Amino acid sequence: MQYVIEKVVVYRGLPSNTENPNAYRRNLAQQSEWTRDPRVEVIHRGLRYSWVNGERHAQEKGVDVLVALDFVRSADRGDADVVVLASHDTDLEPALAAAFESGKVGVETAGWDGCRVLRVPGRRVWHTRLHGDAFVRARDRKDYT
Repeated sequence: MQYVIEKVVVYRGLPSNTENPNAYRRNLAQQSEWTRDPRVEVIHRGLRYSWVNGERHAQEKGVDVLVALDFVRSADRGDADVVVLASHDTDLEPALAAAFESGKVGVETAGWDGCRVLRVPGRRVWHTRLHGDAFVRARDRKDYT
């Protein structure tokens, strides 16, 4: 069976326009480019800034929670054949387990070859390994400077 990708959701931290205007502008330019494909949605969550050893640092907070919630909700809606979680973040394993519990859709993972594969105890999780050539083909080569 061959599947058709109907939706891709990208979750990412959004730099502050005042703290890092260039990164903010590049991030929004990437969003504009990527969402030219109507199947792509970009969901931002603002980065948090703090002082560490006298330097200002940005930190992504809460993005993994948004991913987990949307992934479980997507599986529970049952309006797709398969939902795929593309991540190596083991914090998302409980969401993966919850998506299986709905039983309404197939649940799979994807990630780069050689990286951690997400697991659910007692479940066989189909995992698609993406190799270096897939990375090269998928890479956004546009200069957003």
